Amino acid sequence: MTRKSSKQFFIALVATVLASSASIAAADDADDVMAVVNQYIATESNLSEQAKLMTDDRTYIVGGVRFTDNVANMRGQIAGEKLRKTLDPDGMMITTAEDPKVQVYGDTAVASFYRHWNYIPGADAVRAGRTGNAPPSQVTTVVLNKMRGGWMIVHTHISPMAN
Repeated sequence: MTRKSSKQFFIALVATVLASSASIAAADDADDVMAVVNQYIATESNLSEQAKLMTDDRTYIVGGVRFTDNVANMRGQIAGEKLRKTLDPDGMMITTAEDPKVQVYGDTAVASFYRHWNYIPGADAVRAGRTGNAPPSQVTTVVLNKMRGGWMIVHTHISPMAN
């Protein structure tokens, strides 16, 4: 092997290693982002825990309304959750994320999925005449940023699914 071909081989080898390590990192990041999405869904009935997945300045868009103070927004959502649990302590929230898609762009990631949820009231609530509800499924997008060694939700947008 000549000196020139050795150098070219070495450059090609380094380029191959760098390219493969970048795709491995992106795959690991996508898995880490998906783990946050799964936590987000799993904590739909424990909003105090869900709030830990978000930055204080997360933007939240739902029902055509934009909230930019996540601390105040989550305080309101947690108060509503507490009231629901007081009125129906045995009620159950079931939420799933279907067909997730994750795209990673360096320290930013976008995850979109169909969010399906259903509330099943407890026995006392049913005896009192309450019924469960299954609102229309929703299309959800979360934007995450890698910070302090992990992924945090910085933006959430929830829209109804088209009929």
